[in-house]
Amino acid sequence: MKVAALALVTLALTLATVVASAADLCIYEPCAPAEDGTYALPDLPYPYDSLEPSIDNKTMGFHHDVHFKGYTTKMNKALAEMPQADGTIEERMTSVDVANSDPSSIFFLNNGGGYLNHKMYFATMGPGGSPISPDGPLAAKIDEDFGSYQNMTEELTAAAKSVFGSGWAFLVLDPATGDLSILAQPNQNSPYLQNLVPLLGVDVWEHAYYLKQGPKRMDYVANWWDVVDFAKVEEAYAKVASS
Repeated sequence: MKVAALALVTLALTLATVVASAADLCIYEPCAPAEDGTYALPDLPYPYDSLEPSIDNKTMGFHHDVHFKGYTTKMNKALAEMPQADGTIEERMTSVDVANSDPSSIFFLNNGGGYLNHKMYFATMGPGGSPISPDGPLAAKIDEDFGSYQNMTEELTAAAKSVFGSGWAFLVLDPATGDLSILAQPNQNSPYLQNLVPLLGVDVWEHAYYLKQGPKRMDYVANWWDVVDFAKVEEAYAKVASS
């Protein structure tokens, strides 16, 4: 009986750990829907023109109010057409089988990915940004996994350059190992599809830069680094690394 009781306690603790880990996959708010079960478009946490001259006011308006809003609306539509399930959008994204998904799941993959990617993108920028390297535990982990902050930025920049057509370049954390790496993804594919947590990412769809930069993607990426708010990235890293 004691062995059985111990086994039940162990199982309960394991399940609690799994649930906690799943909840902690969401590191940028909002993590829960509104009372009606839908997700609202998050407000831009700074004025539209406050990232100038790095990112212009007109681009920010179109990017947030048109593109991000579109992904949010379509993600809610996808969720309404899918079987009811508990869990955050991040958790639901980890369960999508890309190779064997039905049309409703693919619709969720594309638009839920767009929602998650943009939620992170707008949350990790700010006026003035952090053009200097981060400090604290994230900085130490970057040094451990990349050799230096400069190496990390160069790898992420190279990944952004390597994307053919539309896509993203991410700094991701593997919650199973605690390791950081760089990941390039096409379209709106979310790193959560590979059970990786995106801490930071640069959008290299043309809508992110074409109004100002035209075809000069890498000029946009260089300017984007100037408005990255590493304080937000540090907070996100601390949240998932402590789970």
